[in-house]
Amino acid sequence: MEGERIISLDGKITSWREADLAPELLFGHNWVYTTINTFAHKPLHISLKLRYALDSYHKLFGSRPKIEPEIVAKEVRNLLYYGLYPEGGNTVNLYLIPTGEGSCRRVLIHEATTPYDGYGLLSVRPKGIIANYEIPYEKHQTNVSMTAARFADNYAASHNYDTALRANRAGTLISSGDNPLFALRGNTLITTPLDKGARGSAERELMFRLAELCGVAVVEEELKVEDAATYEEMIVFTPVGLQSIYSLGDMKLGNIYATLLGKHLATLSRE
Repeated sequence: MEGERIISLDGKITSWREADLAPELLFGHNWVYTTINTFAHKPLHISLKLRYALDSYHKLFGSRPKIEPEIVAKEVRNLLYYGLYPEGGNTVNLYLIPTGEGSCRRVLIHEATTPYDGYGLLSVRPKGIIANYEIPYEKHQTNVSMTAARFADNYAASHNYDTALRANRAGTLISSGDNPLFALRGNTLITTPLDKGARGSAERELMFRLAELCGVAVVEEELKVEDAATYEEMIVFTPVGLQSIYSLGDMKLGNIYATLLGKHLATLSRE
């Protein structure tokens, strides 16, 4: 496997060339996924991440694989160790792929190395644009949602923006790709409720926890596209941490509350 990119397949360290994995399972099949943040090769909030992934798998494919957080945590550490990845920040994607008759393949792939010690306040503030699109099974992180997010960001780039904020047909702002979106009005963070199109996720729960640590109020209320000019900041909780949106269209946004929240990310990383 020297010189080859390695993966973890059902707990076994292997390479793409040697893996017992049909290419069509990843490129022409349905699956759910989650992105796991790590520091010093330790997965952060792995139980929470896995719970959402397994819940989605059960709802979409009818069975619930018996995968324990401790097992996935060990596999993540092995992947990063044997892959010779640095002992700083890394993200790893976990893919749960159904293969029929209730069976599931479990694939871990290194996604990126980050400059952050756990969760961080991302240094890059992207210029955003609103993209209106719907996703089948929008309550789940799937190959479809991943592809739609990448397509929307490519659309944004073609119009000289950095990222696309997703709005649905009802004119409600939902997310930034697969990541939950929060907006500031006054001294309150607002996020779209689950029953209005938002998706439950580990990142959404972590943002609520972070706001609690900071003493910042969060309310669930529709983020309407028509009200976009009333929002002072827009913040996304990504698998790596907070990302403050620099602008939405021609409207510049603030960064004060994102900076305030960012001061408590170290506590969230240790929990």
